Amino acid sequence: MGASSRPVPDFAPRQVGLPHGRTLEIRPITPADVDGLAALYEDLDDEDRHRRFFTSYRPGREFLERVAGSADSGGFGLVAVVAAEGGDRIVAEADYTLLPDGDGELAVTVAGGWRGWLGPYLLDALLEAASARGVPNLQADILVTNQPMLALVRSRGYATMEHPDWTVVRVLIGTGTRTPTWPGPHDRPRVLVEVPGGHWHAEEAARAAGLQVLMCSGPGASQTRCPALAGEPCPLAAGADVIVVSRPPGDERWQELVRAHPHLHAGVPICLEVPVGSAGTEPEGACRVPSGDDEAVVAFVGRLAGAGQGEPDAATETGIRHSVDDRAPDSDP
Repeated sequence: MGASSRPVPDFAPRQVGLPHGRTLEIRPITPADVDGLAALYEDLDDEDRHRRFFTSYRPGREFLERVAGSADSGGFGLVAVVAAEGGDRIVAEADYTLLPDGDGELAVTVAGGWRGWLGPYLLDALLEAASARGVPNLQADILVTNQPMLALVRSRGYATMEHPDWTVVRVLIGTGTRTPTWPGPHDRPRVLVEVPGGHWHAEEAARAAGLQVLMCSGPGASQTRCPALAGEPCPLAAGADVIVVSRPPGDERWQELVRAHPHLHAGVPICLEVPVGSAGTEPEGACRVPSGDDEAVVAFVGRLAGAGQGEPDAATETGIRHSVDDRAPDSDP
């Protein structure tokens, strides 16, 4: 049953004790909160506005009414409210709007002086509410300079969907589990790329070739939990048509991850992409693809993804290797 047709559960307001006997309440947003939201956004400085809107935009009444009425279109929102002189004050809000693929588009705003613990607390509450409403993931565009927001989603576990340009990254956060799932219905081959930093050099070429690409940073220090390293199937790996492990570091965690895939995600082809001229062997059931020519690598990966086969034929693999190895070593991106 889709998120828009299932019964909508209630969200019970939560009370958080504050110093000096004060209390902060987390509750669903309502149309009556428009004025409180206006005060919250009015207090943001120019840097805050740029992080939130990518410009110095000051939201008008129409925007605030849409946020306050997000539930009317299948979305959901929460506000954090404290008692203040003259009445309650909204010090943070988090909401999502429903996307065509069934995920939600995430937005979080926290007033200065309340940052640190409140953003993560509010996000966790929103993720729980989204999961209860049948929304599997939340998506968000984040400026690459917005380190607080990137740290927040990184701590919750995420995948990179795309880099619309060099300034912005789009991320995917799971609501019911620490690992997200593939967004919505699809008609393109799905490629999961595990790459340090979550940025694959060939992602633009892969999308141009008609592939659906998600990137995971793998078992790096910033990842809270990698299911495969815990001996559990990863929903992204299990739902992929091919897994690309791109330029893995030499540490044992990455080697363990590569070895785990054939056992946990049987039937999903695995490509180990390595720099041109690198020595080494791939684990059983995986193929080894030298990187350096984005179009050649993508053609090879696309063939595996489309065919759903674990091994390319010898002629195809030889052709890919030659098209890459003939390039000068310093051309490797």
